[in-house]
Amino acid sequence: MSLGARIRLTRTQKGITLQELSDRSSLSKGFICQLENDKASPSLQALEKLAGGLGVPIAYLFLTATDRVHVIRETERPEYQVPEGMKAQVLSAQGRGLKMIMFEFPPGTGSGGENHAHEGEEVHLVLEGTVRYTQGDESVVLKAGDSLHWNGFVPHRVENCGNGVAKILCVTSGTLEEMLECRECEEESLESSGVFVEGDR
Repeated sequence: MSLGARIRLTRTQKGITLQELSDRSSLSKGFICQLENDKASPSLQALEKLAGGLGVPIAYLFLTATDRVHVIRETERPEYQVPEGMKAQVLSAQGRGLKMIMFEFPPGTGSGGENHAHEGEEVHLVLEGTVRYTQGDESVVLKAGDSLHWNGFVPHRVENCGNGVAKILCVTSGTLEEMLECRECEEESLESSGVFVEGDR
């Protein structure tokens, strides 16, 4: 979306007329009309006045599609089946720096191990069940409501050590392939909301 189209969209979404924006920004109505039709190039000072008149930060006028709010409905979450019978639902947008994944571990299952290490940090929140986290020679048990933050470059393992299903919410700066232990799970697959099974590829 061009700058002019962004200005027009913001103005109309807020119910502001050209004359009202002209009055608020001290810019002429004709100049604003030219801007909205991409027939003029505003100075930084003019952009600051426009943003003030629209009631938005100046950076808002330069947002790209990937910067804007991205909603994933519960029924549209991409779902993966990963090793040991676990399930993973991706809750975050494609192509951004952070990934949010909800894991479901049947009793006795786990992920990772002595050789499982990758770039990026992880924050885990246990939603249900009892989970053992092991990193190097350190091991801790977390229950529902407990959280943990660690670096992925140290080998680690996560295990459901309880009697029921464990659910974990994970936020990471690592890649999906590393988190899901699935080299075939490419980032592009997030564009659709189907169910992907590792063995089906």
